[in-house]
Amino acid sequence: MAGDHQNVQAGYQAAASGGLLWYLATAVAGFVATPIGEELIFRGVLANALGRYGAWVGVLASATVFALVHGLNPVLPVAFVVGVINAVLLRRTGSVWPGIVVHGVTNALAMSIPVIVAMAGR
Repeated sequence: MAGDHQNVQAGYQAAASGGLLWYLATAVAGFVATPIGEELIFRGVLANALGRYGAWVGVLASATVFALVHGLNPVLPVAFVVGVINAVLLRRTGSVWPGIVVHGVTNALAMSIPVIVAMAGR
């Protein structure tokens, strides 16, 4: 339906409204645990496995799957770009760790900016 949009920030907003401890627990999951797990799966396993078909196949295919797993919502293009960046970092460095850092920073910004805006509007 026109006008119906999924609020991709709802979980972060709920965590922020639950108090500091709830927000910090969500932050640890979003900034640390999720980036480690997702980068190990999407870059460490998928991009490396698809890399046998060519470096760019591994980069673009893993980024596409990564983006689609995040849903058909406004996050999709950002997830695709982050997926490409992280897969290129993997190809250049041979390590998932630079991508984990980029992913963590991206999640931190995505989680913190709406909370800061909401708090500023109080």
